[in-house]
Amino acid sequence: MKSISFFFVLAFFLVATTSLFAQDGEQVIVKISNIPANQGKVMLTTENGKYYGMADATSSTVDIILDNVPDGKYTVYVFHDANGNYIMDKEGEIPIEYCATEHIDVNENNRLFAITLVNVREKVNEKHGNR
Repeated sequence: MKSISFFFVLAFFLVATTSLFAQDGEQVIVKISNIPANQGKVMLTTENGKYYGMADATSSTVDIILDNVPDGKYTVYVFHDANGNYIMDKEGEIPIEYCATEHIDVNENNRLFAITLVNVREKVNEKHGNR
């Protein structure tokens, strides 16, 4: 009988501590669009790297789901890793892979975000009159 009582006390303790350490958050869905090719990965992270995800680049738009994200403001970095080397390739300081940076405000009414990737190299060239 003592072992059964001990088991119930242990089980209750484990359930209670698990809920104490559980993160207070829900899923966040980020719809990434303007993916230029159906190859490689689309990678996403927040500024501190605490929340991150990736998806295969199988179409011009993909969804990345982040789990257990508490309400708050985040800076999100996204890029299309076309060659699968898991880093954003650059020429000097200019990204050559499509990318985006967005500030999002996660709250109970706002857990779905849309981010459009841009070709930064093309924008820089346009700004400087190069094509």
